[in-house]
Amino acid sequence: MWHKPWRPYRQVIQEEQKKEAERDLSKQLELQKEQVEFNPTIHVLGMGTAGKYIAHSLAGLPHGPPVTLLIHRPLHMQIWHDEGAAIKILTNGEYHVQKGFHIESCSAFQREDPSQQYPGFGPNLEHSAEPPNTVIENLIVTTDMNTTLSALSRIKHRVRKSTTICLFHDGLGIIEEINKSFFPNPHDRPTYVMGRMSHDLKSTDRHFTVVENKSGEIWLTKLAKAVEIQEDWSMPTIRKMDSMPPQALHLIHHLLRAPELNAKGSDQQTFFINQLEHLIIGAVIGPLSVAFDCSNDQLLYNFSIAQYIRYLLHETTKIIKSFPEFATPRQFEDTFRVDKLEARIISCLKQSGKNVSQMLQDVRAGRKTDIDFYTGYLVTRAKELGIECPINHMLLYLVKGRQGIKSREKNMYIPFEDGN
Repeated sequence: MWHKPWRPYRQVIQEEQKKEAERDLSKQLELQKEQVEFNPTIHVLGMGTAGKYIAHSLAGLPHGPPVTLLIHRPLHMQIWHDEGAAIKILTNGEYHVQKGFHIESCSAFQREDPSQQYPGFGPNLEHSAEPPNTVIENLIVTTDMNTTLSALSRIKHRVRKSTTICLFHDGLGIIEEINKSFFPNPHDRPTYVMGRMSHDLKSTDRHFTVVENKSGEIWLTKLAKAVEIQEDWSMPTIRKMDSMPPQALHLIHHLLRAPELNAKGSDQQTFFINQLEHLIIGAVIGPLSVAFDCSNDQLLYNFSIAQYIRYLLHETTKIIKSFPEFATPRQFEDTFRVDKLEARIISCLKQSGKNVSQMLQDVRAGRKTDIDFYTGYLVTRAKELGIECPINHMLLYLVKGRQGIKSREKNMYIPFEDGN
């Protein structure tokens, strides 16, 4: 049998200390390299109303960061140039035009003419058919939650653990899905910032023009980042670190600077409670509007629907009350009483009037909905906690079932039977 040669204990300790010093030096050099190569550009993924509004606000800052729009469709690339390579915000009847953006494709596509360029808008606005491979340091994501994984998959190779990703969504559970799909190793994960936006924005027939019906606020919170700490040579442990990397500071700083955004920082606990309240409201109004195929106001002044909402809220609050995130009962009681939530839902229904919920719009169009990050999130957490939730379960599959029917209708699905 082969044995390692005997070495004095002091020599073993010295060698371990030397190796540890080399590792520390390597980490310092890597950190210095990242700091030297720090790119101040803020990339925006998601060209809905929120993404365009945020990009417009950041690009308008004095001494602001470069802003790059990530576009994945050739048609939108062409529309961008046709509409003057600018984002326009219509507020109180006045247009606010912002130019000077960079654009990048996040999907490979063919040009009709390989030499195609767009003169008149500056050399920085020319684009290639192949997406670039440069590292993205700061990324704002405003895509619908059901398309976020698909959108991120196109640029995942450009994301590093030094990257900061700021996600603007109303639901919960998307970060867990991102980590499961792209960053299973906690050591490789980017820094996450969660954002919520209350501005009332509306799209127009011009793709890069947005109407601001009512100004609002943005709330931001940084999630603690899990890193590997070598406390014991035989067993590394994972801890959550609350320190703010320079990329996150850079991104949050400029979001706070933009006066139109009216952004505010929030601690993680407060943000989670507020986000969960909005999730519950969405998990009632959206699925019920799909179930009854009606506008929001039609859910009002109906005794049977009111009773259903009450039963649904009782089940939902039972799930939430068991969340380990709530350290004291007071945190739960202050926000998640059934009567208080019911009053908030009625207020939202009255304010939205004859509007049709986004979930019902998606179902009618045969598109996937965000149900997995509203009702689906509640069902998943209930399963983890061993709690039965038949009403939420039923609504989850009802919405998915209706969406599947509409999707097949839109795709002119024709079933074929085997004649044998």
